[in-house]
Amino acid sequence: MTAQLAKPRSAESSTTDTTQFPYGAEDTGLPLPTAHSRGVLRPRNASDAVGAAGSTDCPACDAETINGAGLFACTNCSWNGSLR
Repeated sequence: MTAQLAKPRSAESSTTDTTQFPYGAEDTGLPLPTAHSRGVLRPRNASDAVGAAGSTDCPACDAETINGAGLFACTNCSWNGSLR
């Protein structure tokens, strides 16, 4: 038995194989979800400032932080830590 893929049949489809992506302004799709933190930013050093619950702003200077695979670093000062 050989497995074969078949194109799904849908009467509602407005696009075809010959239509280029993006299909048009009216077919924008769903927006990507926005990440919301529910934890607290904890500093790497115990003597540094601890963040507010639900915020990813820098606890030391209230600037924006960058999330690098769960490790946060401030864009303005030298604060760094993780979300706990």
